[in-house]
Order: sequence, then C-alpha cells, then structure tokens
Amino acid sequence: MKLENRQLQHFINKIKLHPENMEKYRNQVKNLKEKLEKRISEDRSNGLKVTKYIIAGSWKKHTILKPTGDNPIDIDLVLFVAGDRNIHKDLKKLYEFIIEYLTSIYPQKDISKDVDAEGNTKSVTITFSGTGLQIDIVPVVPLDDPADYVWQPSRRGGKKYITSINRQLAFSVDKRKNNPSYTSIVRAIKWWKNYKELYPTDEEPGLSSFAIELIVAHLDEQFGVQENIEEGIIRTFQFLSAPTFPIITFKNSINSVPTNFDTPIYIADNTNKENNVPRRMTDIKWKEIVDEAIDAFDTLNIAQAKNNEGDTIQEWKYIFGPTFNIK
Repeated sequence: MKLENRQLQHFINKIKLHPENMEKYRNQVKNLKEKLEKRISEDRSNGLKVTKYIIAGSWKKHTILKPTGDNPIDIDLVLFVAGDRNIHKDLKKLYEFIIEYLTSIYPQKDISKDVDAEGNTKSVTITFSGTGLQIDIVPVVPLDDPADYVWQPSRRGGKKYITSINRQLAFSVDKRKNNPSYTSIVRAIKWWKNYKELYPTDEEPGLSSFAIELIVAHLDEQFGVQENIEEGIIRTFQFLSAPTFPIITFKNSINSVPTNFDTPIYIADNTNKENNVPRRMTDIKWKEIVDEAIDAFDTLNIAQAKNNEGDTIQEWKYIFGPTFNIK
C-alpha cells in the first residue's frame, strides 16, 4: 500500500531534531555567537582577523537529524578571515590563527584539531560538554572576484577550492520554498545513509549530506517538483540505482566541469562547477551505495504492492530501520 504524506510525517518527526530539543543547543550556540560578536567588534588588529561569521550546514538548512551514537549534532561555523591576501598559500598559519583566536574567546572549551600524516591541520572542532554538541570550524577567505565567493580549505585534506557560502544557503532556501516536502525527502535519505553506514568518514568516502541535498534538488529541477514524500524517496533511490549517473550541475554557478576527473560520479557544488562534492568517492564505495539504493528501490516498490499496513511497514523498516513508523 502507498503511504500518504501525513503518515510519513510521523517518521520524519521522529528522526528530525525538534525545536524544543534544539533549545539546549541554541543556548550554547547563542553564547558562542555573543563571544564572537564581541571579539569582532573590539578587534582593531591590522593583521589577520575574523570579520564576520555564518552558521551553516544542515542546522541552517533545516535538514538536521536528531543525534544518534554515531552521528552527534554538529554545526558548521564559517569564519571569514581577512588581513592577509596571501594566507591561502599558508594553511598552517591560517589554522594556527583560528585555533589561537578560538582559544582566546573560549579558553575553557575543548578545541580539537584533526591532522594528517604530515601534521597539517584538516579540521578544527569545538565540543560542548553536557550536550555533546560539536561545532565544526570552517575558515574561509573572501575574494574580490567573483563577488560573494570565498576560498575554503577542504576539511578532509586536499586542495583548496572556491565557493559561496551565502549562495549555498540561498539555494537551500529556494528549494524549501518551491517544495514543502524537500526537507522531508532529504532527511529520509540522510537517515537511510546513516542507517546503512554509507556516510563519509576520515578513513573512507561516502555519501555526504550535501550531496544528498544536491541530488534531491537536481531531481526537482530536472523532473519536476515532487511534493509526495513517498514518491520523492523512491525517485531518489531509482536515480541512485540507475546504471549510469549523469554529471550534475546547476545554473548560475561559475566555471566548468573539468574535462577529466577520477571519481565514478560528479555532483557539482551549486555555486561552482569546478567543485565535485563527492571528490573522495571511489568505485568500490559507489558500488556499495548503488547496491543499497537498488535494494531500497525494489523494497519500497514491493511495499507499495502489499495489501495491508503491517506488511508495508515491515518493508519500510528494512530500509530505514526500527525507528520507522507511521503512527
């Protein structure tokens, strides 16, 4: 049997982070924002300095899931750094500045950094006690041209790239306005990705939340807005399980897709076609994702063919785990 939006919303409501549960995190985020605003307003330095910040990621895009053991709440905090036009040539100096800067305003917090084999910093995280909230620090340096763009170091190592945080967030707002079910479909696919352990880690690639957001957005743009949550989920699994995967790009983004790339799929950042979001994807991992998507697509089609609610729910639980329910 087919499931209606009102039924699937019970599942979405179980896996999303509810506003009432966000309050404990909001207080910690609010405190951090106040400290940053105070420091930014008082900073008279002529050298490196943080000029502004933006809260980004799934928290800002309204696609955040409730925390689980392997997937805690994390928030992207983008810090705009100015004062040295050549800082992109010295990422070590940039990260040292960021760590010193954060330590000065939060001396009592656990500010940790992840480094590669050569000792180069890949990411910086602030962890809050009590809630386990993790703030992933994203340093960016504004560019004069193109306007509203920044260069940003990869958080898992590798090359620096050019993107626009503001345009990424505006893109998400636009998709949510055009499709009231967009965030529900994205959340469901993200939950599947986590349940099947297809998410990226430092050790291996995977399907990132950003990639899922872009895939669902691409399907709405190419094949029409899908407000039916069940059909949107099934359409996504069908797309992922197809024998060939198209190069995904978005209009109004800068540059072009490279003529040569060494990943099995290419999903361009919606602001810059040169950025392949799953840039670490391997053939082995992509095959695993495709196999799981084929299984999910077939299973949910079987679920639609079932004649009673109980059998239908069992098929959905196979894909989304014991958390799934419609009541």
